[in-house]
Amino acid sequence: MLISEEDYNSFWEWMKKYISDNCIFHAGRPPTEHLKTSWNIDPISRKASIQPRAEFLKTSWNIDLREDKSWLAFSSDPNGKRYSWQFYLRRGCFDATFNSVLTQMFLYKVEREIGHFAFQISGLETAATPMLSAIPLVAKGFGIDLNSFVVKKEQKQYGIRNWIEGCPNPDLPVMIIDDLISSSNSMLIANKILQEKMDLKTMDYVFGIINLRSTTHCLKLPDKKILYFFDCDDFNLGEYHDQVVNQKLTKLGDNI
Repeated sequence: MLISEEDYNSFWEWMKKYISDNCIFHAGRPPTEHLKTSWNIDPISRKASIQPRAEFLKTSWNIDLREDKSWLAFSSDPNGKRYSWQFYLRRGCFDATFNSVLTQMFLYKVEREIGHFAFQISGLETAATPMLSAIPLVAKGFGIDLNSFVVKKEQKQYGIRNWIEGCPNPDLPVMIIDDLISSSNSMLIANKILQEKMDLKTMDYVFGIINLRSTTHCLKLPDKKILYFFDCDDFNLGEYHDQVVNQKLTKLGDNI
């Protein structure tokens, strides 16, 4: 039996706090300010409790903020745009409890909005990789079989010269997933490889934990509707475009 609407809402609050405390980097803050108290949740009983996570998440953000600690580099272009904050969801996507909660919320969303599980999931390495491993494992406990496989960014240049890791089912459509949905470049690449290199049909739906754009469909795949849990407004961060400013970096570190 899948979770109820009440369970989904509780999980939503738990995940929002987890992401707020552990998966958003605000430029200019010391790393210790990102190691806050979070909720611990039992995904079986679905009961949450407050528990310090600083010991568990002691690894600091390995980022060179340069002399100007108010911004993060948007890209390797020293004269390009800059971030004032950035999501780093892989802190959650490699956490077992986070993945259990994510999967149960994902199954709830799919059941409500699509109504069936006659598909498989895939996505571009590496952001989608932990979710593609976790979702089928947790879904199995609910009696749902979801096949998954990873799309490589480039074809392997030796051996079997594969485009994917795993075993796609040629008879099932593919839902492309990612942790964040913004420009949808990753989904565009994955969709192209799946259709043109693997001869697989992709679904009219894609999934991301957070939708950074105020759109219901992918920017570069406008025929595909986005399933998601959160947008920027849920974290009081403003629109995605407010995150980026056009100013030059006056000093460059070694790790841009």
